[in-house]
Amino acid sequence: MAEGHFAAGSMRPKIEACIRYLRSSQIADPIALITDPENLARALRGETGTRIVRPG
Repeated sequence: MAEGHFAAGSMRPKIEACIRYLRSSQIADPIALITDPENLARALRGETGTRIVRPG
């Protein structure tokens, strides 16, 4: 984030929300997924979207 790869108003708020979720989740291996409603099924299968995991 500090390197400026994500502009405010584009992916940045989504990435920030994912980071907050991953940091606060009590789930052992949480996954954050960014996609649109039309592609949700494909994203859940790993075919599209942005998947972010907590480093382990």
